[in-house]
Amino acid sequence: MTENSQGGELSGGATARVASNRKLAFGAIASGTVNVVKVALQLLLLPVMARLLGPDEFGVYALALPTVSFVALLADGGLGATLAREPETSSRVWSSAFWFLLFTGCALALGASIFGFFLGHIVQQPRVSAMIALLSLSLVFLVLSVPAAARLTRRRNLGVGAAAELAANLIGAVVAVALAVGGAGAWSLVAQYLATYAVRAVMLNISAFEMPRFEFSMSSIRPHMASGGLLIGTRLAEYVGRVGENVLIDRIFGTALLGSFTFANQISRFATETVGNVSWSALYVQALTAERASVVDIHRRLCRMLAGILFPATFLAAAAAPELIDALLGPKWSGLALLLRILLPISALQVIAVQAGPILLAIDRFEIFFACSVGLGIARIVAVCAGPWIGLAGVVGAMAGVTLLYFAILITLAAPLTGCRVSPMLRGLAGPALSSLVAAAGCLAMLQWLAPSLAATLVSLAAGLAIFTASMFLVDRKGLTEDWDVIRRLMKGAGGASAQAATSS
Repeated sequence: MTENSQGGELSGGATARVASNRKLAFGAIASGTVNVVKVALQLLLLPVMARLLGPDEFGVYALALPTVSFVALLADGGLGATLAREPETSSRVWSSAFWFLLFTGCALALGASIFGFFLGHIVQQPRVSAMIALLSLSLVFLVLSVPAAARLTRRRNLGVGAAAELAANLIGAVVAVALAVGGAGAWSLVAQYLATYAVRAVMLNISAFEMPRFEFSMSSIRPHMASGGLLIGTRLAEYVGRVGENVLIDRIFGTALLGSFTFANQISRFATETVGNVSWSALYVQALTAERASVVDIHRRLCRMLAGILFPATFLAAAAAPELIDALLGPKWSGLALLLRILLPISALQVIAVQAGPILLAIDRFEIFFACSVGLGIARIVAVCAGPWIGLAGVVGAMAGVTLLYFAILITLAAPLTGCRVSPMLRGLAGPALSSLVAAAGCLAMLQWLAPSLAATLVSLAAGLAIFTASMFLVDRKGLTEDWDVIRRLMKGAGGASAQAATSS
């Protein structure tokens, strides 16, 4: 082979790799944008539907939805993530998974419908059983979308999934409003739920459907079910843990304090996981398709990116929590400030810790993540049980402590398997963490110096953000330069890749 032909192959390979990375980056950005749009859509839709339906209709729907939402945790058997590890040429595995998912989805839908019949009699709401039966169809749409979504993940094409999510949520919102205006009541919410799942399933299958063969082998999908079972177990452990925390806090501290804790917990998780879930998906795709050295590098950079986004956002929000709560929620929620000041930063740290999960799942060592998640849930329950002696603030502080311990244990146990060493990652987090602390201190100083008002709060937050930026340039200039180089190379695209390959050859 001649030197020119070798250079051409290197250039072509580099171009293909960068094009693939650009597609993945575009998909990740699109997914993040869609998440923001979904949040905005929900915030806009909630008051509209509340005005159109009223509390009674919302209450009926609230009785029907939890049954289907809980069953949906189990519907895909974890195969939605693990199937993406399988080469698409393994037709027996993909066909077996399709038939297994279809049977499971139909069985769970039937089971939920039967349970809804009894629940309707128990709560004395005849419409509940019919609503659950109709909502259960979403389980079939969910499982039918799993193989197509797994293929798109394996092809590093997250953009199609983001487009499907966006279209599904927009169409679902239009259906809900149109039916509510027409007097459908709670059925409009049922139709929205079904339309969202149906449109998503149709769009994903249009993009990546392949006709399964009429063959089934349980042994071929058993390894996927084992890994998927751990993923389902993690979801259930988190669900049971949240329910257990709420029940115990209600019994120990009363419903009023439970409301504050639940609200603070939901805000913290929602604000951080909206960003973290996008990073998790992108990292999982990389772990499936890229070389190990590349995965280690992108893990470190994604964790640093999350720290650069979440640390200043949560630290500044925690610093201005009393003023923001008073402006947005009113003085009756003043007790929420302390809870947010603890839970916001600690949720950011937890989201960074769980980025080890996609790599462990890709290499089939998810049992470590599962064990750590179960341990965290148990430790949080123990912290709540100590509530009569340490109070609610002490409980939340103890939760912060066990989350720090969870972070340390998870990244330490995962390091030998993933190759993502602890020290480089912590060095990447140090700059954003230190700069965020300085920014929060500056924001607090501004809040104390200025007269209380919404404008003063916004000015203080803007000043804190400016302080964070300046501090990052002072304490982590080298890291910022490396981050910019990565972004610049990505934006240069195929032409930049060709030039880089030619230079290296």
